[in-house]
Amino acid sequence: MWVASAVDVTTRGNFPEGENVFVKSSITVAAIAAVTGLSAIVASAQVIIPTAPIGNPGNAADPRNGRGTVTYVYSIGTTEVTNAQYAAFLNAKARSDPFSLYNTGMAGTFGGIARSGTDGSFSYSTIAGRENNPVNFVSFWDTTRFANWLNNGQGDGDTEIGAYTLGGVANPASASVNRNAGAQWVVPTEDEWYKAGYFQPANQGGPTSNYWLYPTLDGRFPNAQQANVLGGIGNTTPVGSFASNFNGTFDMAGNVWEWNETRAFGSFRGQRGGSFGNDDAQTESVRPVFSNPTIESNLVGFRVAQVPEPASLALLAACGLLALRRRN
Repeated sequence: MWVASAVDVTTRGNFPEGENVFVKSSITVAAIAAVTGLSAIVASAQVIIPTAPIGNPGNAADPRNGRGTVTYVYSIGTTEVTNAQYAAFLNAKARSDPFSLYNTGMAGTFGGIARSGTDGSFSYSTIAGRENNPVNFVSFWDTTRFANWLNNGQGDGDTEIGAYTLGGVANPASASVNRNAGAQWVVPTEDEWYKAGYFQPANQGGPTSNYWLYPTLDGRFPNAQQANVLGGIGNTTPVGSFASNFNGTFDMAGNVWEWNETRAFGSFRGQRGGSFGNDDAQTESVRPVFSNPTIESNLVGFRVAQVPEPASLALLAACGLLALRRRN
């Protein structure tokens, strides 16, 4: 049994259907745990975010909906941010919690983080057996503060500046918050997420459009054997429980919806990938979803991406121009 969010505000597009997906590699849950190196009792330790590189800069958009073009090489988290990773963030930045980075739902049936102590001395630990499940009950603003913290070196790093300027307001005016120049760790855009989830060049085994319809094993319609969607256990599963897609990313179909930073319908922000409480169709590339950025649900989590600094982009462009001149 699963519980939907108290407020589930979404807008879905209607587009023609497409194709499927192809798998590149797999990784075990134990391997993910070994990479993250975080235990059930989480101190404010250094968080390691394993990432997968996403190449083919300047790729054409998906002809079905114009999504997926990214002009630079970037990396995206191989998994959703886990309870262990987020608990380390809370221990570093939420001993007092003026921005409500913690939601009490995290300690419930569908969560994975418990809080103890009093305001000013709160501490956080993961619930046994759920350390490597994706964190949920996070708003879009929680995800941007996590990204800022990564940008600022973790530890006591600032949550209000960095990739995003939030101004010390728990829920900023959404239209005023955009990715800052020089950002490195970010919440992915719709296009960054979309490319990592659905893109596979035709000359590397992908469909003629270069985009699959589902971000799952062998392009199959995702069910409980390929992804954690409705009909499975009815709760989150450890990240990496299912095979990766072509780009080496896990759980881009199912488990939890994942925030992206793209804004639409006024203040709404994007979500992608479906969840354990949604049917397979919600994982389709042709179903964009946008939600109120303040929503915190058992069905919603996130992953982060790493993008090149402007200086790196200029260097890459210069190297490309030099290579072109040499060929000529």
